Amino acid sequence: MKILFIKANPVDSDALRLDVEENAIRDVLDGSELRDHFNFQARGAVTKDLLIDHLLKIKPNILHISGHGNSDEQLLLEDVEGYSKEVSIQKLSDVLSGFLDHIDCVFLNTCHSLSGIDDFNKGIPYIIGMNNEIPDDVAIDFSRNFYNVLFNGRSIKDAFKISLATIALNDQGDEHIPKLIVNTEAIKYTKEKDQKENEEELVSTIVSEEEIEVAKNGYQKSVRFHYRLIYVAIALSLGLVVFLFVTNDQDIASSMLGLIPSAFSSYPFLEIQKKKNRITLIQVFELKRKRLLNALSHLSVHERKELNEEFMRLIII
Repeated sequence: MKILFIKANPVDSDALRLDVEENAIRDVLDGSELRDHFNFQARGAVTKDLLIDHLLKIKPNILHISGHGNSDEQLLLEDVEGYSKEVSIQKLSDVLSGFLDHIDCVFLNTCHSLSGIDDFNKGIPYIIGMNNEIPDDVAIDFSRNFYNVLFNGRSIKDAFKISLATIALNDQGDEHIPKLIVNTEAIKYTKEKDQKENEEELVSTIVSEEEIEVAKNGYQKSVRFHYRLIYVAIALSLGLVVFLFVTNDQDIASSMLGLIPSAFSSYPFLEIQKKKNRITLIQVFELKRKRLLNALSHLSVHERKELNEEFMRLIII
């Protein structure tokens, strides 16, 4: 999972708070056993153009914007000259519509970010923001606890619920400030997309239909080759017998006729039977593969490995 942490506030007085929040997140990530499953990247001094650039290049699953917001539902970014630039949260929502293929959650850790918004981009499964002004220490604690839960394998919904309960322990009423918007249809779509991607990934780890077809064609060609070999041998034997009869050497001709039946039980026929048996086994394997693919979502890594190993045993001559 990729997380893009944007330090959006150009106000120098808040720079320390943003650094503290970033370091707090990095600390819980470093202490997590699942840290290799997460890619956390932070960016500062962000303009609107740079934000788009980061979204295009990093492709985050979680976009976390931390900084300063106001009661007019605006964020402060920078302009090209480094000055404060007010950006409408609703317009930010519209911009993010172009990144729905990878954004699963937007975390707006700024004051008033969701104070009057209940429908922030319905294409994004989870939106986290603030109903009101939030103290810096509470915002940092909420963020730290949220990622601590997430980095230890829990869901976004669980992470929000637990981090909310944690700041409630202070009995200051701050637990009423964070807000979670859950877009059910977007979650459903994301789950279906993930399931399809997982199935495609699973299929790619199993012997393909093309590989099975190549193996069958190889054995069928071998069968045809040995049949041709037999036909040639019979034709040569009969030609030799006819020649010997014509030359009145009947004793040798009779001997040759006696050798022909033994030729039918020799090497070519044994090879033909062996290849036909192998083709039958591959056909049975093909049916087994189809049955397993029908139960693809329940196919374990071990079962996929066994299936592939079975195929390799079948094609070894």
